[in-house]
Amino acid sequence: MTDSDATPEHALDLDRFTPAETALYRWSPLGFWGTTLAVFVVSFGSFALIAETFGRPHLGYINAAGTWQLNTVSWIGFVLSMILTTGVALTQIGRRRWETERAALLAAIDPEGSAAANALCDGTPLSWRRYYWLLTGFGFIGGLIFNFVMTNAEGVTPLEYIQSIGLWFLLFSPWLYAVGMRAGLSLAREGREMRKLIDRHVVIDLYDLERLDIFGRIGLSAAGSWLVMAGVLLLFVADPRQAWIAIPGIGLAVLGGAVALTNAVRPIQRKVHAAKAAELAEVHRHMAAARQRAFEGDDLAATALAGLTDYEVWVERRPEWPISTSVTLRFSLYILIPTLPILGSYLFETFADRIIYGGAF
Repeated sequence: MTDSDATPEHALDLDRFTPAETALYRWSPLGFWGTTLAVFVVSFGSFALIAETFGRPHLGYINAAGTWQLNTVSWIGFVLSMILTTGVALTQIGRRRWETERAALLAAIDPEGSAAANALCDGTPLSWRRYYWLLTGFGFIGGLIFNFVMTNAEGVTPLEYIQSIGLWFLLFSPWLYAVGMRAGLSLAREGREMRKLIDRHVVIDLYDLERLDIFGRIGLSAAGSWLVMAGVLLLFVADPRQAWIAIPGIGLAVLGGAVALTNAVRPIQRKVHAAKAAELAEVHRHMAAARQRAFEGDDLAATALAGLTDYEVWVERRPEWPISTSVTLRFSLYILIPTLPILGSYLFETFADRIIYGGAF
């Protein structure tokens, strides 16, 4: 047997690397929100620069009412810039979540799992690096294919394409596809690592289930990330007249967020359920031993049986899901995230129409 064969599987996960998205935030002096804003400014700012430089098309136009309006292509560029920004930020959001919850996470696991829990804050397992590179390559290829399709659809030559706003799509869509795929991979990888940590290192103490609320908060954060990305994607159909398209999308977004939350807390629920079943089996064993003596008039056995009955009820009532009231409330608020693009567009159009036609609120 080689040394690598003798190495536990989870030990390999302790070797980490820093994804480019996380490295960007570590190197940036602007902080999380400043760096996130800078990514958007670079992305959409370059779109505006190219649009105004080539004018094919310009960023916006003067509509029939005499007001300046963003054209459809520019709106697509805006949404794609939002998607790129969100994808870059999601990996850093995950790392910040582990840093914030590190102490609570360590308190919920056994000492042997502390190294694995700390590793979550240190980057991505080396064993996943090839998947990140692979999806980056697929993303770039997907972005180039997108530009090829656009060139054919517009009926222009490659030279004409890069002398228009097509230049921006050529430069940014490969990165957009790559970042989006990597963000999805990060969410899947974090969920898998968390399940492994729970299965191997979480110790269930029925007297102290509150310390497991950390996993509800982690699940809530994962659900929030899903719903934020879904909300950004729904900007494509932010026109209130397209609500019939958006409503199914909102439903799927809420379902996805619920699945993300459930996937994070379901392993804990199974472990708590198993611990309760084992405890109840032991209680029933003691109850069976005391019952006959109690029926025969043994006062001590009768007292013990009454106490065991109370304890049985207490165990049965112990909550299995690590979801506190605050997590439930916050998830209910997160559900509103996918509706914001539609609501915001409706309010904006209502405001703009009343301004244009001299109305008042």
